[in-house]
Amino acid sequence: MARKTVAKGKGGSGGLDELVYGLIAVAAERDLGAVYGAVPPAVLSELVAALRPEVEFSPPPSWSAFMASFGSLRVLDAAGEVVELCAYTPREAAAHTREHVRVGPGVRWVDDDGSEYAIVTDHLVAFADAGGGGQWCFDTSAPGPEYPVCRHHAEEPLFARKREGGARVSAEAHDYADFTAWLRGEIDEFTRST
Repeated sequence: MARKTVAKGKGGSGGLDELVYGLIAVAAERDLGAVYGAVPPAVLSELVAALRPEVEFSPPPSWSAFMASFGSLRVLDAAGEVVELCAYTPREAAAHTREHVRVGPGVRWVDDDGSEYAIVTDHLVAFADAGGGGQWCFDTSAPGPEYPVCRHHAEEPLFARKREGGARVSAEAHDYADFTAWLRGEIDEFTRST
């Protein structure tokens, strides 16, 4: 069940709870709301099953903990429209991964030198909206249990891999080391914006 609330921070550990409660407090100061609701572990299992056989995905521990406490997290304006932050539910993550991240077999990448390659994005798993049609994704081609986070956009799939050989199509660095770094970065950006 989703709920709209304003909550106070819990303790000084700097953990996920403190980060999210800080976001909720700042949102309330700006006359914005936050909607969230815990997700049972069985729903995370549904996401893992929905992504198979394309990708072997084990949810990162930090994201699993976030889902167990908050699930989907959205900052909303007075009209109920999402502003700034939208972390998906596991079902939304599966849908966005299939619809906006996965590329068909004919999709090609052209390097700066004009070389053309068929690409795949089966190693990317969407978990949040990145704005402008982009998705925040876990890059499961990296060793786990925590995965680096990248911004994927269908128009410029910099984190895609070549179908033949599996090499990345670009040397672009991941945006964040893991989910916690992403959450901290997004919340910091939100609290600094006016």
